[in-house]
Amino acid sequence: MNTIFSTSYFGNILYYSQLIKCASISIEAKEHFIKQTYRNRCEILTANGIQVLSIPVIRKNGSKTSTDEVEISLDTDWRKDHWKAIESAYSSSPYFEHYGGEIKELIYQNETNLLKFNKNIQDRIQSWLGIATETEFTTEYKGVDNLFVTNLKSNSYIEYIQVFGEPLSFKENLSIVDAIFCLGPMARKLLIE
Repeated sequence: MNTIFSTSYFGNILYYSQLIKCASISIEAKEHFIKQTYRNRCEILTANGIQVLSIPVIRKNGSKTSTDEVEISLDTDWRKDHWKAIESAYSSSPYFEHYGGEIKELIYQNETNLLKFNKNIQDRIQSWLGIATETEFTTEYKGVDNLFVTNLKSNSYIEYIQVFGEPLSFKENLSIVDAIFCLGPMARKLLIE
């Protein structure tokens, strides 16, 4: 049986370090969507510290809306805000020229279903980092085995040079985009050590 993961918007390093260990996973599509989680949020490091980027969503059935029914709100220009924040934070990073255009493309994709939107991002990240994990969506509620993946901090992170990092102030478990912009394909090493 597959390990069950929650969906994640530009998932954090711990999310991908667990994902890479699995031959296949199922993303929980039938859970009631949980607000204020990494299902529609990610954290990046800016000149002013950690910034949370949050996709505004529409839950047609309120708190009883299943994740596969959550739609991305088009009421605000959040895509412009997210891209501007990422560009500002990482334009001087070693791998911005290589990945920046594709990250922008992912943010501006036309998909309005959050689950599919996140899956498109995950597929691209897996491709960049050579992660062969096969992914499917659950068709009935299974629960999330690795809920800790998107909510828990670990004490065993490998430190790397961050754009706005200072000695002795490494910011752990940010969105995988932080590691990708700073390390490029070598970000994979963070996930397997």
